Amino acid sequence: MTNKFFKIIVFLCYFILTLCINVTIANEQSPLDSLQKTLPTLKGEDRLNALTDILALIAMGDDLHAELTAIEHLRSEAAQQGNVDIESQAREKQVFCLYNYNMYDELEMVLPDHLKFLAKHKQWDNYYNCWEAKIELLIYADKTQTAIRETELMYEDAKLRNNNYGLGVSAHTLGILYQTQQRYDLAIKSFNEAIERLTKEENISLLLSTYNVLCETLDANYQYAQMLAMAEKWEATIDNYKLEREKLGYTPMLNGRYMYCYLALVVAHFNSGNTVQAEYYMDIAEELAEGRSMISQFKLLHVQTRLFEHLGQYDKAIACADTNYQRMLSFGDSISSLTVLENKARILRKAGKGMEAALMYETVMMAKDSLRNLNMAAQLDELRTIYEVDKLILENQISKSRLIILFIISIFLILLVVGYIFYTVRLNRKNKILFEKIRRTQQAETQAEKAIEHAPEKSLSKEQLLFRKLNSLLDKTHSFTDPKLGRKDLSDLLGTNSTYLANAIKECSDGMSVNEYINRIRLVYAGNLLLEASQLTIDAVGEDAGFNSRSTYYRLFRDYYGMSPSEFRKISKQSVRKITI
Repeated sequence: MTNKFFKIIVFLCYFILTLCINVTIANEQSPLDSLQKTLPTLKGEDRLNALTDILALIAMGDDLHAELTAIEHLRSEAAQQGNVDIESQAREKQVFCLYNYNMYDELEMVLPDHLKFLAKHKQWDNYYNCWEAKIELLIYADKTQTAIRETELMYEDAKLRNNNYGLGVSAHTLGILYQTQQRYDLAIKSFNEAIERLTKEENISLLLSTYNVLCETLDANYQYAQMLAMAEKWEATIDNYKLEREKLGYTPMLNGRYMYCYLALVVAHFNSGNTVQAEYYMDIAEELAEGRSMISQFKLLHVQTRLFEHLGQYDKAIACADTNYQRMLSFGDSISSLTVLENKARILRKAGKGMEAALMYETVMMAKDSLRNLNMAAQLDELRTIYEVDKLILENQISKSRLIILFIISIFLILLVVGYIFYTVRLNRKNKILFEKIRRTQQAETQAEKAIEHAPEKSLSKEQLLFRKLNSLLDKTHSFTDPKLGRKDLSDLLGTNSTYLANAIKECSDGMSVNEYINRIRLVYAGNLLLEASQLTIDAVGEDAGFNSRSTYYRLFRDYYGMSPSEFRKISKQSVRKITI
């Protein structure tokens, strides 16, 4: 019996020892250790997937150095393999890691290079996410006006590219700005627009973040019914995403997403009078928060404080507030720690500890006044900086505009001069051609008249004889130089009647009327004067030729010669032959 009992004892000890060893080995071989152990044997896409999983596991903790190292390993491997998508994701993760750990100087250093890379490779989702981080950085630094300008630039950029995701990010960021300014109605409107746009996108990361800030805004605006409805919609979005990924064979890590959603449900439920549901979701949120980052713990403690306050468990609420306050101070978030102290003061007052509450309120108000003064000074500095920058930009724009205008005017003047020269050359060429053509025409007309003049009288008709007599009269007397000369005057000078004269001119000069013929004689005479009498002005030539109207002279001259009198004189100087009547 004793031996049998002894064997049982030995067997149990061996079993317990083996179990402990196995548990120890299992603990030592955590998923992270296992991935890191197998990593050297992996290549290609398998290696990238392993590095991505390692990063996700490390990001659940609070080791900044380890997380940044994991991001760099992933980015380096992706770059080496030429995988732009994974490299872009790694760059985005670095941006948000630095942002979450308040490493704003480092973030400002790496952000321009990341944005340039993402734009170059058209990785627009990552591009706009990183741009949003830049704007949130400005918000954190109390550079609200600069942040608004940057948001407007992002919106215009997305609009120009017709990028729905970019417009969604812009609406989300604008909502953040309105929320910061406590313009809650405008913030809610912007967040709803962002959700409407981001719902159409495959990447739900920012969509879930928008649900989070929208619920926070509804909470701040005491709209708990709307907050509850939005939180439930938020939860359904995560559930649907999880199911879709699982159908594709993936197991998405959504504990953090669910935790924030459940905390929103806690607040919405207990403010809507449903304490049981609030406690139910709080228990789940506490489980999901285990092992998560310090920022997640801040949020959890804040909601726990509010729930205990709502339940009247003031000691627990104060304890949560104290824990949260100490953690925030160690994290370096002095601004948020003031909100925790203000909440604690309110709880102390409810707990009947008026003196402690008053002292704490006084401390908080003094700190807030100091911060308010600093913020005011910072805003004034920002406005002054914006003014100076705008002034420099305006001056540069004015200088550039002046240079552009001067350049345009110079080009215009050069073109004008070249055009004028080209036009003058062509006009001179055309006028020369016209001049020669008219000379030939006039010579032909003169020869026809001379043929009539020298022809035997018997061979000429009555009209031709009268026409010859007319030309002889005009050539000898120059009576056409009288502006008042008319058909009746010519008829009297020729000893005939006006009808016979009109018929003779019409038959012998291609159907001209008496006045038309007289004006042609004047024009030919004026042409000869322009050629010979260089001492006469252009207008004097018109008067000597018998024109009593300057405008009529210029109009008829251009109609007959195809050019102005001044152009004719210039061209005629090149001719050595005189035009004769």
